[in-house]
Amino acid sequence: MKLIVAIVRPFKLPALVDAMAAEPAFPGITVLPCRGFGREKAAPHVHTADEDLHDFSPGVVLLVAAPDDVAHLVEETITRCAHTGRAGDGKIFILPMEDALRIASGERLDEALR
Repeated sequence: MKLIVAIVRPFKLPALVDAMAAEPAFPGITVLPCRGFGREKAAPHVHTADEDLHDFSPGVVLLVAAPDDVAHLVEETITRCAHTGRAGDGKIFILPMEDALRIASGERLDEALR
């Protein structure tokens, strides 16, 4: 099992959700708003606290817990839908997941994700 954490541009979210929902094996998604910056905004200079808040770009964090056989499909879908070719398109992190539990049924591991 894998936990896929992706940070993407907010305007890409509708197309991403549509593309993922169209995949029969897609396990589900959690979306959180975020703000941050990458290397392109990390040049050292003095800011006030108020200015610091404006230097962050808006984004969304996608969390997808997927069985191993579906993780690559999720990664490819996110990459295809989030790509603009410009700096700031985002990042995808793929982490091993030790366990999963569906609270309602008690199912564990891959069964909890399907």
